[in-house]
Amino acid sequence: MITAVGAIVHSTSQRNELVRFYREKLGLGDPDHTRGQQFFRLGDVRLGVEGSDARLRGPLPRTGLYFVVDDLEAQVSHMKSLGVPFDVEPQDSGGTRVAVCRDPDGNFVTLMAGPRLPGHRVAPARPPRSRAKAGKGKKKKR
Repeated sequence: MITAVGAIVHSTSQRNELVRFYREKLGLGDPDHTRGQQFFRLGDVRLGVEGSDARLRGPLPRTGLYFVVDDLEAQVSHMKSLGVPFDVEPQDSGGTRVAVCRDPDGNFVTLMAGPRLPGHRVAPARPPRSRAKAGKGKKKKR
């Protein structure tokens, strides 16, 4: 049973550029280094960047990354001041505000802010109940 996402890892020929983008332009800070990979810690998820064999990459599919930010306009303004172009300027989208740019590999980076973020408030996971225990002493309703 899968219980959590351990990491999302980008394989790239532009490792230094991707690390610089996520560290400096997106503001994720310094990554941890593990076995030739660099990982940014984001709550319970790690975002990794590694170099890879060019034969294992193609133009598609791309990875889409979604980041929750406190102040969308301030984040976009900061990134633009560092030369990051945006494909989608800040706009309302179903109860949230979003803006979209791309990292150096062309992956979409969506920044989101607002009260109705999908999966923003996650209830603690409960272990599954076994059928034997759940049904003991109770009659089935039909």
